[in-house]
Amino acid sequence: MPVSAAAQDAARFFAGMEGRADGPFRELEKEKAWTWHRKESNAMWARADKEQFPALRAFQQKEIAGKEFSRGTVFYPFGGPDIFTACTLFPNNNTYVLVGLEPPGTVPDLAAVKSAKLEKYLARVRLMMDSLPRRSFFITANMDHQVRGQISDGLALPLLMQLARLNAEIIGHAAVTVDKDGKVIPRKEERQAPSSLRNDGIAVDFKLPGDAAARHLLYFSVNLHDSHLPSNATFLAFLKGLRPYTAFFKSASYLPHQKGFASIRQEVLENGGAIVQDDTGIPYRFIDQAVWNVKLYGAYTQPYGSYKYLVQQDLKKAYDEGKATPLDFYIGYGYRKAPSSLLVFSKKKS
Repeated sequence: MPVSAAAQDAARFFAGMEGRADGPFRELEKEKAWTWHRKESNAMWARADKEQFPALRAFQQKEIAGKEFSRGTVFYPFGGPDIFTACTLFPNNNTYVLVGLEPPGTVPDLAAVKSAKLEKYLARVRLMMDSLPRRSFFITANMDHQVRGQISDGLALPLLMQLARLNAEIIGHAAVTVDKDGKVIPRKEERQAPSSLRNDGIAVDFKLPGDAAARHLLYFSVNLHDSHLPSNATFLAFLKGLRPYTAFFKSASYLPHQKGFASIRQEVLENGGAIVQDDTGIPYRFIDQAVWNVKLYGAYTQPYGSYKYLVQQDLKKAYDEGKATPLDFYIGYGYRKAPSSLLVFSKKKS
């Protein structure tokens, strides 16, 4: 990516973290609105860093630290902007590919911030981020309007804010797409008519503390439904170049359970080397245990809330038979209101 401090400057300002002394947002950091924003943001993330993230890190180190989960790429379909969880559970990978329906958006600049009412603007930014540290996931219905003009023009802002909260050094960013061979190429940022096959994306190069080389974040706005994905040859070519990857599903609205998402389900089963997911991911009945090693964690009775009709009887039986390891944290739907489950699959050597 082109080296630029613009993304780092914006990320730290909106995340409520002081920027560089000669940065463009330095004067705005003296405003009462930003001082309050910093206080509230720090409190929001401090709670999560005490109650949620240490347990995730401990789980990673104990259960998914093997090389089968540390291949180059993490592929996170239906992940939207959730880079924080991806980096936390997969700290040994160098590329993170997230996919959602929301537009990639652009990095806010100083002029845009100065033209807004700062107190109201920053309060909305906190509202946009609140669900991840509080519930462990972004609420799709909220994101759908928040990042389509109400707060930001896409996911660039929440992605960058999370990187800032990971204490990342953001090296550069670019608007991207993929060409016919599946290669990532630059993309013009001006608005165009919506297209399900254009594969608009944003790429960010960053380093986490202790990194010698840059990591790569790629977010693409892609419709993974069977009515779109099989005809999206360029994105399928891109996915082919990622193999074998580690796939991650969390709070995926149970879309992989639907008939209309058979293509993405089959893509992961055929070309993923490992899968980590909650029960919203690939249904248990599709996991051939002659092909996959299976480990179950937590507890499972039925999906939470409006999804409770999607009970997986075979998965429930596996849990009832005592095949699961206890999970000492909550993740996904029903956070703190219902038991959480994680399913970990790794491909057996042929």
